[in-house]
Amino acid sequence: MLNPDFRTAVRRIAEEQAKEPSQQDVSSLHDVLNQAMRERIDEAVSVGILPASSKAAPLAESLGGLYDHAFERAGDGDLRRWLVARLQMTVDPHAKRYWQLLATINGWPASPTLAPVYTWFTTVLGGASAAAATS
Repeated sequence: MLNPDFRTAVRRIAEEQAKEPSQQDVSSLHDVLNQAMRERIDEAVSVGILPASSKAAPLAESLGGLYDHAFERAGDGDLRRWLVARLQMTVDPHAKRYWQLLATINGWPASPTLAPVYTWFTTVLGGASAAAATS
């Protein structure tokens, strides 16, 4: 861990994870959210829906609602900003490497990367946030 960027990324991940609801099984929560996101976004991409398309917004709203409910952020006006920051943090190459190393050390199966899915979703959310800020 000689790379300061790697240490910073890992610290941010740990701090964010520490804020998660303790009463829920966080591991299964992440699995359910990731599976729903992967399935819905893969389906959207397969029919040609681009993140900049107006057809992407309802899907982003639906997925945002899942996060809203799962992380008990109902009524939080900053949900989009929080979600974009959270998901962008997880596609950081340092974070990806951290999770690979952690899986190896713990004997966990390697997880497929969600970077393309998260990037698609954060592009939609970021565009919607920017549009809301200018109106």
